[in-house]
Amino acid sequence: MESFGEILKIAREKRELDLEKVSHDTSISIEYIRALEMEQTDVFPGEPYLVGFLRNYAEYLNLDAKYLIQLYRSKKIQEAPIPPGLLRDEKTFPWKIVLSLGIALSILVGLGLFFFIRHINNDSGVELLEKTDEVQIFTLTSVPIQKRVYENDIISVMLASGQVELLVEKTKEQLVLGTPNGKQQVQLGEEVKLDIDSVQGPDIVIFVSDIAKNDASRGAEIRMFALSETETREQPLSLDGIPLITEVDKNLSQSIIFDGTRAYPFTVNITFRGSCLFRSQADNKDIIEDYFSAGDLQTITAQNGVRLWMSNANALKIQVIGDGKTHDLDVGRPGQVLVQDIKWVKDIDGRFKLMVLLVD
Repeated sequence: MESFGEILKIAREKRELDLEKVSHDTSISIEYIRALEMEQTDVFPGEPYLVGFLRNYAEYLNLDAKYLIQLYRSKKIQEAPIPPGLLRDEKTFPWKIVLSLGIALSILVGLGLFFFIRHINNDSGVELLEKTDEVQIFTLTSVPIQKRVYENDIISVMLASGQVELLVEKTKEQLVLGTPNGKQQVQLGEEVKLDIDSVQGPDIVIFVSDIAKNDASRGAEIRMFALSETETREQPLSLDGIPLITEVDKNLSQSIIFDGTRAYPFTVNITFRGSCLFRSQADNKDIIEDYFSAGDLQTITAQNGVRLWMSNANALKIQVIGDGKTHDLDVGRPGQVLVQDIKWVKDIDGRFKLMVLLVD
């Protein structure tokens, strides 16, 4: 029988890749890569980790991951000890074997009925969110990704200080991540910047869009990305683009979200509940326009202000997050075309106010 470890090693050497290069590209430690190639399965903390790393390594080398996993499982079966009962030379009628076969047949019939019923449910449009036994490993970069994660999944982040692995510890009621900087919690609908290595400030941004209150097996739907090295350092907010309150048109409908002695960057999370043509412009930079449907998400980060255009104000749920505080904006009317500014304004007393202004 072929050796999955030998196949991995030959493929790596054929591409002239050293272990350090593979570890950097796949976010799998050198120890685990070497263990896979030498088929040292006892090195891994559990089979789900082994299978997950094997799948990622195989796909990285453009190999058939399913075939290699099958080789591993076949090897595991072959190396399993033979049950003592099968070594006995029984001359009497094998009642135990017949009984075992009968039980096995009953189990197979039961499984067949189970999968048949589940197939019918799937065809009727029932969506099943089931966790597989394999641990998922996600490599996080500055490019945002949206994934459903489950308990024991791993999020690997390459920082200037080195590779950091986060463990998904809890996916019920709230998302809990185990990091070198301690446990980090993220609530449903919350976007947070997390410092995972205690160096230079926040390293990643995570937004939780879906999580069950009572069922951890459903996992959590999250959107996440790593901050660039310059973004991890706390940058002083430029006050040049912040107008005085006397410069704001008093005729505009306005409301105050946050009020304090300083201005700070803020994030706008938008969840689309229906179809809508939407445009945004943050800090007077490029305008971004797209057509969104129910279930889509949009995240905007601004220093001084952002302008939003929407063709159907009732199709959006808008949430503003800044300095650890969260504020939900009022939902508009169905079919209402709306333009609004969310921006910092400096009051005559020197205080700063983050305001929502409806623009004609």
